[in-house]
Amino acid sequence: MNDYPYPYPWKELPGTAEEMAFLDARFAKMSVRERFLVEGASQLESIETAADLINLTEQLDSFTLYYGVKDDAALGKYIAEYHHQATPDQLRFVDLNRWGLDIREKNGGVFVSGGYVERHYDCHDVYTGKNLEQITGGSASVRIKAASGSHPAGLWIKLPDYEISTGEPDELEVAMGELEITKWSRAVLLEAECCLDNITNLADQYESMEELIRAGNDLGYVLEEQGQGMPFFQERFEAAMELEGCTRLDEALDISQNLCCYDFIPSKPHWEKFGRDLVLKREDVHPSSPMGMYFDYTGYCKAEIEALNLQPCEDGYIARNEKEFVREFSKESQEQGQIQGQSL
Repeated sequence: MNDYPYPYPWKELPGTAEEMAFLDARFAKMSVRERFLVEGASQLESIETAADLINLTEQLDSFTLYYGVKDDAALGKYIAEYHHQATPDQLRFVDLNRWGLDIREKNGGVFVSGGYVERHYDCHDVYTGKNLEQITGGSASVRIKAASGSHPAGLWIKLPDYEISTGEPDELEVAMGELEITKWSRAVLLEAECCLDNITNLADQYESMEELIRAGNDLGYVLEEQGQGMPFFQERFEAAMELEGCTRLDEALDISQNLCCYDFIPSKPHWEKFGRDLVLKREDVHPSSPMGMYFDYTGYCKAEIEALNLQPCEDGYIARNEKEFVREFSKESQEQGQIQGQSL
């Protein structure tokens, strides 16, 4: 693998000290798949400043990597197999080289060291030059650095991986290909980081890479689903973890599936909206009724906090209720299952 981004040596780009520090940290932990995307995206977009590059790295989801595709015939074969479910018998009679060339000329993609990259969505100005603290740095549920005999220094992997839903090579297959392994048991875990600040010593929490990868994927899907539309899901989730003193990923996953076991009201700036939603759900007062026009929704929330004896936390007020907490992911759940199995 070459150094990225290509072809722009980012340390030579004009930018502020803060922007350069951000890019230094971003590229230090960029996954191997992200690097291939940047290699192609930097050829498809105009990169003249550090701000341009920050915008690009923040929108890598606008680009697609066809991993391992090195020429037009391979591109045609990839499209035929993954996008049109072509059978081996059909492929024998398809002009894959022509198909790949037509795709490349139509979409304007480029070949890179790891495959073929094309743009699917236009990029826009996410970074304004004044909102660096709001830039995600490539959002991930978990980032893993794994090493192998061919890459002893290790390569980063970003989770969640989406091959299970798309059927196409994603983070895990790309990383395995570059590490030249066929099983994760043949890789060595060097580092692991979680997007949840309260999860500490993640690398020591799982006995195998497979378990850690599965947990990282699960967390990614949980955060994307946002409780299937649950109001203030993120705040409730973080408050519940704070209440439980959660420092393990398996425990966090269990909490995410049992948020109904917590009575929660967000911080004071949200009381007006939360109060309106609460009285409407309970059918106490309709906000559009004459009484609703003069109803104190903020005071309603305050009274609810006192009635439920909620405890203050960083994201609002919370307490456990009497609903059953069902464990599925945590060590406690696994150990209980083993004990029950031995007693049968």
